[in-house]
Amino acid sequence: MKLPLFALLLAASFAAAGAPAHASSPFAQARDQFLAATRGDTAARDAAIEAFAKLAESQPEHPVYLAYHGAALTLKGRDASKPWEKMRFAEQGADRIEKALARLGPQHDAAIADGSPESIETRAVAANSLLALPAIMHRGGPGKRALQAALDSPLLDGAHAATRASVFGAAARLAAKEGRAADEAQWQRRIVALPANAAGIAAMRERAAARLKELGQ
Repeated sequence: MKLPLFALLLAASFAAAGAPAHASSPFAQARDQFLAATRGDTAARDAAIEAFAKLAESQPEHPVYLAYHGAALTLKGRDASKPWEKMRFAEQGADRIEKALARLGPQHDAAIADGSPESIETRAVAANSLLALPAIMHRGGPGKRALQAALDSPLLDGAHAATRASVFGAAARLAAKEGRAADEAQWQRRIVALPANAAGIAAMRERAAARLKELGQ
């Protein structure tokens, strides 16, 4: 179960993670490990799993930690060599992600360390993770709902440009998968329209522009 696009999107999403004041926070460190895991670093993956498990246990009022813990477990499923291990870790991760989504409430619209609303970041992680899983796991429905909730939220406009690019990218991939070329082009244009100097999105803007050319836009 390979998730290359998931890895690219998550890495781009959080390249701008954390203001300097929060650079040494446990969350920022765990997220850096998660980013390295999306690029195939298995030691960082295991460290991220452990770090986010501790954060989720010690601060259950922050579902974003549980979402990241689940996403890191899906990466362990991606990297597993045996089919049953791939499925087991992916299922464990998806279960945690769905629990995180169920815990979201109005209080989670407040910003977390990097300034993005916790609800938006949780849903961005959930959408990218769940929609990347095989259809046989039946996680597409929750993934779509998480994505739609992020897109519908008035808080999305205030999130980091990289986080918005992640959400728009997930929407574009879903539209492409479902054969909705016009919708895909719409979301790719939203990525291209993001500020050119925003940290963490240059590569995503380039890929979106290239995809628009492929679509004849």
